[in-house]
Amino acid sequence: MGGSRPFFSFACRLPWSPPTGHTPAVMSVDVRQVLRDSYLLSGLLEAHVDSVAALASVKTFAGGDQVVRQFSEGTDVMVVVDGKANVNSFTGEKIAEVGPGSVLGEMSLVDEKPRSATVISAGGTTVVSIPRKALVQLMEEQPAIGYRVMGNVSRILTARLRAANVALEFAGDKS
Repeated sequence: MGGSRPFFSFACRLPWSPPTGHTPAVMSVDVRQVLRDSYLLSGLLEAHVDSVAALASVKTFAGGDQVVRQFSEGTDVMVVVDGKANVNSFTGEKIAEVGPGSVLGEMSLVDEKPRSATVISAGGTTVVSIPRKALVQLMEEQPAIGYRVMGNVSRILTARLRAANVALEFAGDKS
């Protein structure tokens, strides 16, 4: 299959676009707004979004930087704010491209296992990062947050599984 294999974008797009012509490292990020608009926190009350935002930080990655390394123990859940990143398999094959609004690290939120793929910044990427341990503690203290976040994560994972099924079917048709 080599380079002809299709890849799928797993982005959950934000309803806004970051300003054009900026450098991610100097971009001002409204963490609350990013999380409020993200699929990860969809349906949460404003006070709940604010509680999650208080846990978050902004991270920037230059082009070629590893955002996530496969098999690493990293546990942050991230929402891409700006730029794009490539999701690569163990062999380095590009299996997806993610952009603004995409959620990364949601599988580790569920199962606490090492990362399942490597994610490489493509030309500069900014993310809002939420530490798993703090988020889980918050979800335990405020079950309404936990219920909604885990429901949203389930929908994200289900959408990715459906896309993978289509990709497998497409690959089978090529044989």
